[in-house]
Amino acid sequence: MTTLEPISEQRPQVFVSYASADSMDAKVIVEGLRSRGINVWLDADEIRPGDHWVESIRTAISASAYFLLLLSKHSVQSSWMTHEVILKELQSRDVTFLPVLLEDCNIPSPLAVYQYFDMRSGVEENLGKLAEALRFTPKIDFEKLSAQTFEQLVVDLLEKLGFVNLQPEIHPRDSGVDAVVEFRQKDPFGAEIREVYAVETKFYRHSRAGLEALRQLAGYAKSDPKINKALLVTNGNLTSVALDWVNDVPKVIGIPIRVIDGTELKRLLLQNTDLVSKYFPPSLSNAS
Repeated sequence: MTTLEPISEQRPQVFVSYASADSMDAKVIVEGLRSRGINVWLDADEIRPGDHWVESIRTAISASAYFLLLLSKHSVQSSWMTHEVILKELQSRDVTFLPVLLEDCNIPSPLAVYQYFDMRSGVEENLGKLAEALRFTPKIDFEKLSAQTFEQLVVDLLEKLGFVNLQPEIHPRDSGVDAVVEFRQKDPFGAEIREVYAVETKFYRHSRAGLEALRQLAGYAKSDPKINKALLVTNGNLTSVALDWVNDVPKVIGIPIRVIDGTELKRLLLQNTDLVSKYFPPSLSNAS
């Protein structure tokens, strides 16, 4: 069983972002989380008259472990900060992003790639599950793993997420891709959609994922006609230059590149606790 520890009480555990039209739902969520012992930052409670509003929010985000964005028809149209800017801000500050879906809405493309916590069946009915997901953070320390173990962790996670037909790519030197996998789903009319991903894992100990790995992956994906998407999974974060390049590259090569960085990888593992138990047992977490 994985040893769990509460997130530090010295900093706001959860920052909640919402549209003013959703303030009632936000209040219910915040009060429900607080009643379950979770420390939550809400602007209506924390910003005092005379405070610099934007600076207060940035400070609170920096101090938070989680950023909850309540998604609704109102919030997806919010313009106080663009969604791309939000994601860059969170990534630079190592804050875990968790979108919470309140109702059916058109999720902006930068956010659509994230798995959301579904509250469409009712806010109060799902509060317990949300609190359970936030209350503790496993001792996930990627630096305790070897590069080979990290790759196997990624393989197991992809299988959990529904990817199939994983085919390792064996090359005499690093070609920029470790495997090719498929993801299948149904379109609204019942026809099967088959997506083929080129997958690269990058394990870093003291650096960030840069342009070289992304360019190798993009080059490989473009050279193989059966591949229509690319995926980079890393335990680190992208450099700002690499992040900008990822956003622009689909226009150049016609193939979108999805990046799962260390922060998002931890979030995905929180939803697959059996993998946490397998790869981060207490003996490994306590090793010095």
